[in-house]
Amino acid sequence: MRSLRACALAALTALGTGAGCAPAPEPNVLLIVSDSLRADALACSRGDARTPHLCRVAAAGALFENARAAAPWTPPSAVALFTGSHPEGFADRPASERDAVYFVGAEHHTLAEVLAERGYAAAADVDNFLVHRTGALQGFARLDPNATGDGGAAASIPSRDEGALRTYAMFDFLAATPEPFFAVRWILDPHAPYSPPTELVAGLEPLAAGLPRPLGFYASLGHQNAENRLRRHAPSMNEAEHRLLRALYEREVEWVDRRVGWLFDALDRRGLWDRTYVIVTSDHGEAFGEHGIFLHGKGLYDELLRVPLIVAGPGIPPGLRIAAPVSLTDLFPTLRELLGVDCCADAQGRSFAALLRGGRDGERFAYAGSPNHTGRGHEAVVEGTLKWIAQPDGGGALYDLAEDPGETHDLAAERRADAERLARRARALAAENEELRVRRLASRDAGELDAVRHETRRELEALGYVR
Repeated sequence: MRSLRACALAALTALGTGAGCAPAPEPNVLLIVSDSLRADALACSRGDARTPHLCRVAAAGALFENARAAAPWTPPSAVALFTGSHPEGFADRPASERDAVYFVGAEHHTLAEVLAERGYAAAADVDNFLVHRTGALQGFARLDPNATGDGGAAASIPSRDEGALRTYAMFDFLAATPEPFFAVRWILDPHAPYSPPTELVAGLEPLAAGLPRPLGFYASLGHQNAENRLRRHAPSMNEAEHRLLRALYEREVEWVDRRVGWLFDALDRRGLWDRTYVIVTSDHGEAFGEHGIFLHGKGLYDELLRVPLIVAGPGIPPGLRIAAPVSLTDLFPTLRELLGVDCCADAQGRSFAALLRGGRDGERFAYAGSPNHTGRGHEAVVEGTLKWIAQPDGGGALYDLAEDPGETHDLAAERRADAERLARRARALAAENEELRVRRLASRDAGELDAVRHETRRELEALGYVR
């Protein structure tokens, strides 16, 4: 059976070159998630941050120009990423209600579990504790984030601050774990507060000159600190202060890039790039005043939904740019196809493996929802260049992203047929998700779910997401 799977993989990745069916090693997977990373922050997406390591993946493989998260905040987006399905189907209450808890029960068989059974070493180091609360990481061994790296391969990492310490465990895993492996590194940055290392902040003093507060104040703003919550201060800030916030954020993106470079160094030392699917993405974007929004979780506009998605690996042509809209719900169905895994048939996402081969894949769309603690939008559907944002009252707005990427001009009245078509698709998906939610909820342990509800609510309050 293993040799048959190897043949299937060879057939998939040969891409018509006529390569034979000699046994080949199973490919590895390295998934990097950078929390709150906007698609337009990367240099390879015309962003201002210097990101040579992240953009190395784009040069070696495919960059999706229209990838979107399934939700504008972490828990539902993580559920979608690791299950390949819309998160509303894993919620403890309907999408129309506030403060839902998203939870993947033990009855759900994940891709990580299937690969572990197949012989993969599956391990994850995830900084954001809200991801652990969702249950979406089942099947992954949890790496010790406090590993020091002393005496191991990670001792060569040229930094000793907290952000670097969080990199040691994954570096050592990539440097020493026998193939095949499935590794996930979820880096909390550039999530607020935007506080990059001192050497990256040093060049920002000119931007801070003349501002009402010192540079350190702006670098301290976030969700968690009750005294200096960014949402309270940002609306009254001037444009110069907003530019400084964005610059601090971009320096944090550069700090992410450095740490990712260390992980890539571990792959380089073992010569694993040609045998590893390397994926870079984010759980959601980040807003800096667009549509009156700061941080994330408060709407379904593209500053919050459009995320990087870069994939390199066996059989993927280098330098490929893909304009078709895709969703993070499509990623694990794609990995299922690339790895030749027979599992997870109930996933709602659709593989984009054909696009990674440089081909076409018919009509594609992306669906997002779940801003359930905000009331700013209900569902969003992107089809081609059109985007529909539905509202709980039954109305909505239609945007043509090619002509209006900032989503400022509502075309719903002018293009009624398009608006109604996308609204029907949104309603159909919402109904499908609700049916799945009711079915899954009936099969879960009530006590386990109550405990998850309590802990998740407490942690969201501590972070300043809900009150």
